[in-house]
Order: sequence, then C-alpha cells, then structure tokens
Amino acid sequence: MRAAWMTALLWFLFGGTHVLLSMRAPRKRLVARLGETGFIAFYSAVALATFAALVHYVALHRFEGPKGWLLPTIPPVSGALIVVSVLGLTLFIAGELLYTQLPMAVFGHRSVRPRGIQQVTRHPGFAGIAIWAGAHCLLSVHPVSFVFFVGFVVLALLGSLHQDRRLMKEMGAPYREYVAVTSFLPFLAVLRGKQKLRLREQPWWAYGLGLAASLALRKLHAHIFDFGGLWIILGFAVGSVVAMLNSRSRAKHRDP
Repeated sequence: MRAAWMTALLWFLFGGTHVLLSMRAPRKRLVARLGETGFIAFYSAVALATFAALVHYVALHRFEGPKGWLLPTIPPVSGALIVVSVLGLTLFIAGELLYTQLPMAVFGHRSVRPRGIQQVTRHPGFAGIAIWAGAHCLLSVHPVSFVFFVGFVVLALLGSLHQDRRLMKEMGAPYREYVAVTSFLPFLAVLRGKQKLRLREQPWWAYGLGLAASLALRKLHAHIFDFGGLWIILGFAVGSVVAMLNSRSRAKHRDP
C-alpha cells in the first residue's frame, strides 16, 4: 500500500499547487511581479512538473499491491463502464478544443450567453474528466490505479467549484447569472428547465473529433503508460500550450 500512499501524496502536490496558485491572493501577487503572461508560464511549468512526477510514478508502480474487487471482470459491467469512459473523454477533448470560447478561459474572462457545449455543461473539461476518471475508478483493480483516478475526480469537482467562486467574485452578477442557468453535470440544467439544448448551436465537429480521439486512445490503451508515462506527459504539455496560445490570441483580438 506504500505505492498507493505515495500516489496520493503526489496528487496532493499537483492538485494543491494547481489550486493554490489560482487562488485570488497568491495569483494577484504573482501577476503583479511576473505579469499575466509570466504568471501563466510559471503556473503551467509548476503544473507540468508536478503532473509529470505523478504520471511517471504511476507508470512505474501501477500494478503493485493486491488486486481489489471483481466488478471489472463482469463483461456487461466492464463494457458499460468503458462506454462511459469514452463518452467522458469525448466531452473532455471537445471542451479543450472549445476552451477559448468559455468564460473561464485565461487572458480575458468574459460572460456570454450559454451556447453549444455550454448548454450541456459549463465545465466540459472538468465534467468530462470526472466522468472518465470515475469510470476508471470502478474499472481499477490495483490500489495505485484506483488512487490515481480518484485524484482526477476530486480535482475536477474542487477545481470547478473553485473556478466558479473565483469568477463570481471577479465578474460579479453576469457570471452568477451564467452559473444559475447552466450546470456542472451534463444535461442537468436542461432537465431542470433552466437551459435549452439548441442542436443547431452544438459543436458537432468538436464532438466528432473528441470521439475519434477517444476511440483511437482506446485502441492504444495498453501502451499509454509506455516509456514511464511519456505520452501522457507530452499530451498534457502540448494541450496546455495550445490552449494558452489560442486563448491569448483570442484575447488580443477582443482588446479595443
């Protein structure tokens, strides 16, 4: 169980620094010293370093410890969980592709009328990763893997709550109104009658790319942790850089 506790510690290091650096007081001080661009670069470097340490450790120790429950050995159950995980990853990837259109995008927070994927969930990235990781928790039979995926669920839930609270303070009434008519859980606001799902506004291209990427990753599932988790680390790094550059570019175009 030592490896599972070490995994939890590395998760605390990654998640703790991720949340701490995004809190209003430390963020304000760092932005004053480094500038907005410098802060984002520092924030991303810390996130990448701590995430890389976590993934590399899990890649080396994920099969250690006693095997747990037998739920993943039941074909209908494991099959259903795999479908759920693919759908969750599809939502996450679509959310990342559309990140610059969300109110919480870096370099220019703004409140907008919920459109497209925001009608499904206001946090497509967090919600998608929570669904994907939750399914993997139920599929995990080793302690290290279970803790690894539980960490994603906790980070997604706490990260979305923290982000909402921070933006409500920064943006005031417009973002509070946005939160009131949207939901974290996919389709919950639609089911409650607070939001209308407009099919013509949905980013079907992003859903399609997300599904294609998810199915491709499913095919490569056995090799994702090869080379000490290098592919996951590189994917995290490239995705972060692309999101920041796109967000920065959009913000410049919005500046008067």
